[in-house]
This record gives sequence, structure tokens and C-alpha cells, in this order.
Amino acid sequence: MLGPTGIGGLVIDDNVDVAQIEPLIHGGTGSRSDSEEQPDYLPDKFESGTANLVGIAGLGAGLKWIKDRGISEIRNHMKKLTQALIDGLLSIPQIKIFGTLDSERSVAVVSFMVTGKRVSEIGLRLDEEYGVLSRVGLHCAPAAHKTIGSFPEGTVRLAPGVFTSMNDIQKTIKAVGKIAQT
Repeated sequence: MLGPTGIGGLVIDDNVDVAQIEPLIHGGTGSRSDSEEQPDYLPDKFESGTANLVGIAGLGAGLKWIKDRGISEIRNHMKKLTQALIDGLLSIPQIKIFGTLDSERSVAVVSFMVTGKRVSEIGLRLDEEYGVLSRVGLHCAPAAHKTIGSFPEGTVRLAPGVFTSMNDIQKTIKAVGKIAQT
């Protein structure tokens, strides 16, 4: 949603009995500064301490950008980038991609391995030699990697974002190709 890391929200349906939910954090609120007890009314019940106003403003700006651009336009952009990345990586013989290989049926995340290369080496070289950021390893999902056969090494994971260009994708494919061959 393009907000800063660490910001989020809680939406509670009208049918939920909030009396049955305990706050995760207890502490002072701006509305009842004289009390050491957490208020039992919304939204104060779940708002301990000082609100992350900068994060809230950033999240608001991100949501406005998404609304102005449109979910469909963003999704179409992401599908084009993802499919171009998949197709480009598939053209490199040493690459094994995990997933559907179909951007219509996936999110903008592509996980792969290069035959004969450690994923940590690929990630480091992408960063240091080409300025391409990736995530490498088990991605906090060892069971998933056991299932797909990439355990214990994991995979290299690329995730194009809304501000990624097709030129960025082409540069990344070329970089992976060079790394795969050296």
C-alpha cells in the first residue's frame, strides 16, 4: 500500500464484539492522560502511546497514489513486468524458476536458482555489480522450500514494484544472464 514500513491499521467489523479482544499493548492514550488504565472504547482501546503520525501521513499518501492511479492499471503494469521477467529468465539455460510461470495467476514475485551458483553469490553480485536488489535464502518459509525442492539453499527472489520500469527488468535479466555464465 506504499506506506512506510511499520505502519498499519486495524479494521473491526460491526459484528465483532470488541469486548472480547484484548489490546496487544497497554499504555497511555491522549484521550485519557489522567488514567493509567487503557480505555475500553474505540479507537482508544487499541491506541496505546503516541500515534505514528508520520507513518499515518505516509500511508495516506500511498493510498491516495494508488486510488489516483487505479488498481487495474497498477495490476496490469505489474503483470507485464512479471511476465517479462519470467520470460527473460527462462531464456537463460542455467535458470530454474519456481512458480506458475504465468503472471495472470501470480503476484509480482519471481523465485529462481542458477545451476552451479549459490543464491547468496547471485544476490551479492546482483547488488554490488549491477545495483539490483533481491532477497535470497529461505524467505522465512523453510517448509515451502522443502516442498519445492530448494531447501536448504533457498532461492533468489525478485519482486518488481510499481515504480519498476521495463528497462529495469531488461537490465536485471541481462545481469542474471552474465552472472549465470561467469
